[in-house]
Amino acid sequence: MGRKILAVVLGLVVGSVVNMALVTLSSKIYPLPSGVDPSDMESFRLHIEENGLATGAWLIVLAAHAGGSLVSGLVCGLIAKKAWVSAGIGLGAFWMCGGIYMLTILPSPMWFAASDVLLYVPAAIAGVTIGGQITSPKINSTVDEAT
Repeated sequence: MGRKILAVVLGLVVGSVVNMALVTLSSKIYPLPSGVDPSDMESFRLHIEENGLATGAWLIVLAAHAGGSLVSGLVCGLIAKKAWVSAGIGLGAFWMCGGIYMLTILPSPMWFAASDVLLYVPAAIAGVTIGGQITSPKINSTVDEAT
């Protein structure tokens, strides 16, 4: 039980780091004008409403969200030492709730909002499945071990 809790918590922590690293990268590639503080949601929202963001910036943020979810699942699967799909669903749902909250605060293009919401859970499930397969590979029983 302790291993599972650790797997989920560390998954969330590492996923958060990946997410923030990519969001920070986006702000370096597509800097905001002076006077716009991304930590001030009202200022940031007004900027997006008035000027929008570059498509590349939206794509990097989408990669940050899906990537954070994928990595959180991967770390969880590696630590849990199994393809723990229910944890992947839970992690993805957690990230999706945060994403939906952000979509209610900040205006975004419809393509981004739809893609964003749809990617969280599959990305986390993929991550936890890959992590579990790395640490607990299944031996194919039909393969002759003598060959």
